[in-house]
Amino acid sequence: MRLVYRGKTKDVYEDGPYLIFYFKDSLLGENGREDTGGNSVIGVRTGKGSAVLRQTEFFFNLLGRNGVRTHFVERIDDRRARFLKAERIPLEVVYRFKAYGSFLRRYRGWVEPLRELRMVEFTLKDDSLGDPLITEEAVSRLGIASEEELERMKETTRLVAGILREFFLEKGLDPVDFKLEFGRLNGELLVIDELSGDTMRVMKEGRLLTQEELLGVVE
Repeated sequence: MRLVYRGKTKDVYEDGPYLIFYFKDSLLGENGREDTGGNSVIGVRTGKGSAVLRQTEFFFNLLGRNGVRTHFVERIDDRRARFLKAERIPLEVVYRFKAYGSFLRRYRGWVEPLRELRMVEFTLKDDSLGDPLITEEAVSRLGIASEEELERMKETTRLVAGILREFFLEKGLDPVDFKLEFGRLNGELLVIDELSGDTMRVMKEGRLLTQEELLGVVE
């Protein structure tokens, strides 16, 4: 296998037509505080990588059962999983059930915390630029994705939002936001990367669930 990417929370290896993800115990945050919406590694927690992988396996299988195609193939062990090798589109597609995190900071004074939003945003996946918001027109003009692909990504993201909302509400939980990534494979758009406590926020009685609590929900 050949290492193709060393990231903050996972290393990615090429294995023929597949990618092998190795999930790390890295904690994400900002200014030294743990925050799944953060872009910096602030520490490690033993077992965190395994928890993220088990969550990703669960949620990608949940999406698959509901008609959303992902690149997940199988879990290999506690830290590694096999995925289809798709051409990554350098966007993060954020779905906001409620106003929280960077949305509140961006529009301070214009929105109350946890106000209902149910909206889709696009950010450019570029750590050197801080993953900035990007308009759909800019995405198209820069050749990152076509207008048709943008519509398909939004449609799929809203479908995923419905699936996750139903799942969490049945368990008495309140989804706040999540982000997806997409890739191209044989003319089809797939949901790629991961779907876990590192890419979503969920509340219970006004408090964010920890990684361990979210893992308990899906097991």
